[in-house]
Amino acid sequence: MISVPVFGAIFMPVGLCIFLFRPRYLVALMLVSSVFAAASVLDFSVGDSLFGVQPYYFTALLLGIRGLPVLFKYRQLECGSAPGMRRIVGPLVGFWKWATVSAFIFPVIFKGLQVINPRSVDGDVMAAFAISGETSPLHLSLGNIGQVAYLTLSLVALLYVVASGRAGRGSGYSLGSLRVSIMIVSVVAVLQGVAAWRGWEFPYSFFSGNPAYSQAFAAQFEGVPRVSSTFTEASSAGGFLAAGALGLLAMRLRGGRGGLLEILLAVAGLILTTATTGYAAFLVGGLLLLICFAHGSLGKRLPQRVLRRGVYITLVVAGGVILLLTADPPLREAILASTVYKADTLSFFSRISVDLYSLKVLFKTYGLGAGLGSNRPSSLGAALLGNVGVVGTLLFILCVGRFFVQLLAASRQKGGEPFALLAWMMVGLLIAQGIALPDLSWPPFWAVLIASAGMLVSRTSRTNEGRRLIERGSVSGEVPANSALA
Repeated sequence: MISVPVFGAIFMPVGLCIFLFRPRYLVALMLVSSVFAAASVLDFSVGDSLFGVQPYYFTALLLGIRGLPVLFKYRQLECGSAPGMRRIVGPLVGFWKWATVSAFIFPVIFKGLQVINPRSVDGDVMAAFAISGETSPLHLSLGNIGQVAYLTLSLVALLYVVASGRAGRGSGYSLGSLRVSIMIVSVVAVLQGVAAWRGWEFPYSFFSGNPAYSQAFAAQFEGVPRVSSTFTEASSAGGFLAAGALGLLAMRLRGGRGGLLEILLAVAGLILTTATTGYAAFLVGGLLLLICFAHGSLGKRLPQRVLRRGVYITLVVAGGVILLLTADPPLREAILASTVYKADTLSFFSRISVDLYSLKVLFKTYGLGAGLGSNRPSSLGAALLGNVGVVGTLLFILCVGRFFVQLLAASRQKGGEPFALLAWMMVGLLIAQGIALPDLSWPPFWAVLIASAGMLVSRTSRTNEGRRLIERGSVSGEVPANSALA
């Protein structure tokens, strides 16, 4: 049976119109749709299993279809003129190849190995494992195939952005799209919090209608409603909002315009999630950010005006947090329970247990892993090791590390504010995923990678064009009048 939910009835016509008449906006739509993780544009069933197509993957499919001609000419179009991106894309494609092979081969080789079933419907699989040691025998399943499909769609979108970046397609709206997505999640989170506080009705089913996921929009913690915004659970919303606030803060510190209201909204939404993951990601990422900007590049301190701006923003954000916590004592108690007393809870014990078991899976598979989509731990590191093994983990680290190094280098140059947003948003997402978000195909993370690729390729193309104009001017004795260098 196939059905179209209300969200899909609105989103699909918009996506198809953009696909047919304004394809240059497909990348922007994909980045914005990445935050609607709990929504579905199309529901269907296969046997007893229910599935829902996320807006992100629907848009990725449209983008892949539209970009096939560009992808066929990928190497000729861009790899030769963007060596920096080639150093990133090489390990990324290698990771995809290894992950794909692992998803289809390793479940057959290690068939029967006890793993934590990612698609278990018997409640909280982590708690079940921590209490009773519940596991399932490894076998090739739809989960493996689905994870390969998700990873492939995200990779195709990234390659399309890289390949078309030289022509100026696909990257022009990346930064604005990410900021819009942060605003959407922040505003929805705040509205959910206000609705719960005032006892108002909220259209949860519109944002959280995907039947393939367990929806936690009605969850409570210490008697306080947990805000999940457009995500399936509060931890995911908290992790994204922490990363968004961190990226906006970095952009503001670098002198970017605006962003203060966006930062305050993101922090307010983060607090309302009562998510340990988000709090830890914002705290750790914020400390790293302040250390980095306090010392500047190569140990050189930043100008006093930048430091004053940082102190001002910190005081404003801290004042808003104190005001919000003072106005709602139950929320304050819930935050204390999710942070200070977290180590004494079953949730903390469950997460540690499943991550340790993933290391056991790694050893039992001789360092190869059980295959992409085979085992469900609690953190990204354990997910990488337990599913794609040592080789896949090293390729992933190499790719992401090179991404971050290039973004950080670009952020320290003139006009580098957008790159600061992307670099530190990536840091926030990695910290959050390293704590409690193990999905290797998590759309918000890939949205940041796609936006980063588009911005880096566009920057490289402009630099190469400027060099060619200078060389041409050197030969003719003048710089062309239509050049930005004139």
